[in-house]
Amino acid sequence: MPAITRIDRIPPSHTIFPATSHPDLQQPGAVHHGWNTGRQLLLHAVDSSWAKQMTGQDQCLRQQAIAQLRMLSPRLDEVAGPLTLALHVSAVQQPPPDADSTALAPLIGEALADLGDWGIRAPLPEQLDLITRAVHALQPCMPD
Repeated sequence: MPAITRIDRIPPSHTIFPATSHPDLQQPGAVHHGWNTGRQLLLHAVDSSWAKQMTGQDQCLRQQAIAQLRMLSPRLDEVAGPLTLALHVSAVQQPPPDADSTALAPLIGEALADLGDWGIRAPLPEQLDLITRAVHALQPCMPD
């Protein structure tokens, strides 16, 4: 598995969560939809050519999420690992909207366990706030 070192290297859900990995993932559902939605938001935030055109009723909400993601860092690709952790937390664990860094810490640990093969490493302490803010930006766009 190639290491996720840039936003445009974050693979789609069927690669991260193959159907053989868990019985709940055999059919695309909320995890797949959430991962792919969040991935697209991150791709838009870095103006990647891999970003697909946004459609649908929640386009305004997605634009807000993209703007919030862009404010996290002037070089989002440099924090691709922490942003991938935020994507995993948002798509898989779906924490409450008011979750703080302390509440997200065990969820980040679970994300690390799933993403370790992709070169994702434990975030630095100063990156926990960035992950928390990224989760808060992505969370409103996740499926219920």
